[in-house]
Amino acid sequence: MSVTAKDELARPAPAFRQVASGRLSRQVVSQFQQLMREGVLGSGDKLPAERELAEQFNVSRNSVREALRELDLLGLVESRHGEGTFVRHPGPAELMAPFRTVIELSMPAAESVMEFRMAFEPGVAALAAANLTAEREQTLLAALERFEQAVHGEGAVETSDADFHLAVAQATGNPTVIAVHAAVYELLHDMRKKLPSASYDPHDKSVAGHRALLDAIRARDPARAGRVMHQHLSDVAGELEHQA
Repeated sequence: MSVTAKDELARPAPAFRQVASGRLSRQVVSQFQQLMREGVLGSGDKLPAERELAEQFNVSRNSVREALRELDLLGLVESRHGEGTFVRHPGPAELMAPFRTVIELSMPAAESVMEFRMAFEPGVAALAAANLTAEREQTLLAALERFEQAVHGEGAVETSDADFHLAVAQATGNPTVIAVHAAVYELLHDMRKKLPSASYDPHDKSVAGHRALLDAIRARDPARAGRVMHQHLSDVAGELEHQA
């Protein structure tokens, strides 16, 4: 979204400094990021042409192009054909995109994934309980219903399992939490495929954990929701160890 004329008047023009030795493009990127944090560069601002940027930074145009490519990959600028390059402030989901790629390529061990989940998801459950709204509650109920239907043979159980946990993250209403959880979604989905089929028996405690978790969140009890999530993940970890 473009800035208003009033915003443009209130914000000082960016003053780019000449960069010293080292990886020049990296220093250019760092300056852009700093100016964005300080509010000197705002979403929708048009950047000077490559030649002018090269002069201001006292670097080659190749260094400027490399820096702009990195900024583009980070989602901090966008090029518009025939118009130029503009500043943009990406949302949490876009900022997490590189993180998602690293996770998907690294293929960490199940133990590492479970350690991450034990550190992360109890807090997510607690926040979901604290921030639950009527609309988010209905979304959680629908996700649990789809999971339970899948457990009884009416759908892909690994997918509905992952979807339920994603719904818990969405219930927090926190865009950063949601983005982090979405970034590891496929990783968690793949890990669930390693669980023995008995883990998805309707009477198994790891399945019952979903219902207990929903009850704690619906009770708006953050401490209880965190404890239930921790116990649920402990049960899942136990199933994985048993399989190994």
